[in-house]
Amino acid sequence: MFLVGRGERIVPVGPPEPQHCPRCGEVTDFQPRLRYQYGSFDMLFGFTYGKRYELACPQCGHGWRLDTRTMERSLGRVPIPFRLRFGLLVLAGLMALLAAAWAFRHNG
Repeated sequence: MFLVGRGERIVPVGPPEPQHCPRCGEVTDFQPRLRYQYGSFDMLFGFTYGKRYELACPQCGHGWRLDTRTMERSLGRVPIPFRLRFGLLVLAGLMALLAAAWAFRHNG
């Protein structure tokens, strides 16, 4: 049986920064975070889409989008698991390898 799924994750990526929240009307610690959606095939081979970095209020969720390139440069590495970042490419490579092995066995 194969499992196909999708979801959304929010990952904190740095220390909180005090900011004034226009919605709450007070100064709170805004959390820099990464929000991304993902799809997965058989819980092992995945892909991500809709990735964005944001600075958000912990009470109401109001915030600002941050520049992706700047954030990834400052972090050093993207905090998305390998299986979700490159899983679809690994699956395509495995399928190509199996197809080549099958063709080699039946043609030569």
